[in-house]
Amino acid sequence: TLRKAMGHPARDPKGCMALRAARQQPRGRGGGVSNPTLAQLAQQERTRREILHKSDLIPPLPDVVIRVLRLLDRPDTEPAQLESCLCFDQVLVAKMLGMVNSPFYGLRHPVGTVREAIMVLGFRGLRSLILATSAAKFLARDFRCYGFADRGLWLHSITVAAGARLLARRTGADAELGEQLFVAGLLHDIGKMLLAPYLTERRATVPPGAPGLEVERAVAGIDHTEAGALVAAKWNITPLVQEVVKLHHTADVGSASEREACIVQAADRVANALGFGHAPGVRAEPIEAADAVLGRLGIAPDDRAAVRAELAEAMERAVATMTAVTG
Repeated sequence: TLRKAMGHPARDPKGCMALRAARQQPRGRGGGVSNPTLAQLAQQERTRREILHKSDLIPPLPDVVIRVLRLLDRPDTEPAQLESCLCFDQVLVAKMLGMVNSPFYGLRHPVGTVREAIMVLGFRGLRSLILATSAAKFLARDFRCYGFADRGLWLHSITVAAGARLLARRTGADAELGEQLFVAGLLHDIGKMLLAPYLTERRATVPPGAPGLEVERAVAGIDHTEAGALVAAKWNITPLVQEVVKLHHTADVGSASEREACIVQAADRVANALGFGHAPGVRAEPIEAADAVLGRLGIAPDDRAAVRAELAEAMERAVATMTAVTG
């Protein structure tokens, strides 16, 4: 099951769940009301179970994307096999070539065929590009309950992905880890796709930049980090990405993926500070809010302003590219 894949126990006694939900109730407009009734606790538990156990709530990736990702997981896959598979979806191919020829990838010579794109990007880069293209339709939905403008969560996600890749390189990560963190940045808020309908129905809101975990738990009994890890598991994304998605707000000290989660958390804070995807009038947190996380990554105080500027530039390029390519 998905719960087993994410390392959760198969069952949670109702008494423990009720106590947990009661502890997690937010206070005031920042998150809801205290002292929930038994009926509210029961509704939280029903919603949580619905999300955890009804895997059909998680939309599948397109068939072509699933086949390509499976091929990319096999050590004996040849570029010709990927090309044959991709050619069944010309819309995907057009978007892929548009992205690979954009300033976002910074190639010196134009790429005109799928085979060339595969050879230039390599299998790691192809995976990131395919997922970025496919995730657009899931992240471009109505997320006004989270304070995002039209297609705002998509723009926010692609900026975090670009920032995470840059920070990975800046902190000495290899290309493989850099691409995994690009995917983790892209999908870090994918759990909001599952929770937005519940928040909208209850007229609950979470401002961008605020984790909002307590609000989500009060409404649905689950927050977007746990829900996002479930989506990543359903899509067969690597365990590292699943873990980073789950930890990107907490980046628990001592966890196996602490450093990787810090990279995505820092990129997330910079993207929120710059307001990418936010609805008009939504106040962003100061960009210096990322400094504490940058410090945990070993970036010296005197270097942090320069790193923030690099991140801002990379994020602006990502927005320009994705807006031009995906419309």
